Amino acid sequence: GLLAYVASSLDVIVGLLVSTRSGDRLASRGQLVDLHGWLSPLVLVLVLAHGGLLLADGYVRFDLIDLVVPFASSRWPVAVGIGILGGYLILAVHLSFGLRKRIGTATWRRLHYLSFVAFILVTVHALTVGTDRTNPWFASMYAGIAIVVVVLLGIRIKRAVS
Repeated sequence: GLLAYVASSLDVIVGLLVSTRSGDRLASRGQLVDLHGWLSPLVLVLVLAHGGLLLADGYVRFDLIDLVVPFASSRWPVAVGIGILGGYLILAVHLSFGLRKRIGTATWRRLHYLSFVAFILVTVHALTVGTDRTNPWFASMYAGIAIVVVVLLGIRIKRAVS
């Protein structure tokens, strides 16, 4: 779960670095776009691995319904449901890449905004049910990631309004 969260956070951050041009000093635009395109499927693999490991875990005892139907879990139904919804939004944004030519750039961009909703959902999920949520190091990591995303999103919104 933690690896999926870090990878999805990096994907959001790199996407914001591209869209705000804030990353132009760090790497070429093409490199950042390539990294963004590489992170997206990695996130999906890690989310699936997270679910698969939970299915195999004899301690928490989740079944397939618990992990695919939001809020159906008997353990932490809200926190797990929020994580599942975040995962579905991540999947929708990822699939939109392949549909970009069919649905048009404007619709694709609007769909892409779901990545921010997904980021919020998976952050809430990590903070409410993650086994590392009480560890100060991880709490500061979550806070640092959130600050970077909020700052870059602020830049993005400011440039869109200007």
